[in-house]
Amino acid sequence: MTTRLTPFVRRDLFSPMFDELFRDFWSRPAWMPALLEGEFEPIERARMDVVDKGANYEITVELPGVKKEDINVSIDGSRVMISAETKTEKEKKEGEKVIYAERSAARYARSFELPTEVTEAGADAHYENGVLRLTLPKRTPTPTKRLEIH
Repeated sequence: MTTRLTPFVRRDLFSPMFDELFRDFWSRPAWMPALLEGEFEPIERARMDVVDKGANYEITVELPGVKKEDINVSIDGSRVMISAETKTEKEKKEGEKVIYAERSAARYARSFELPTEVTEAGADAHYENGVLRLTLPKRTPTPTKRLEIH
């Protein structure tokens, strides 16, 4: 029996979504060759909270070990993009014999959509103890204008 000829066949709306999910899961990721060659630098997803305070959104993002000047925040309508990078190296002092040395690097990125557009006017950002706090005022909605037809 074909589904084209039978109008009463129950169709699973989620089937295509799950098929694609599993196809992507089992296929080889695009970053796999770079990982095997040692060129892969992971980007961590920064942990965050978003709270609607009525007139604005308060966003808290954890960026441990990052310097304030290495954080980038950009706003485009209702989309917020946050990225940060940190690198630490141990300095070798003259006369020292290094037995073991470690370096660390981390990249954080987060991009998300808010329910309403926000404005940069009146926006505030503070960074202290590895925590970025953003206050983003909601954009005042402009009333819809009706065009008169001549």
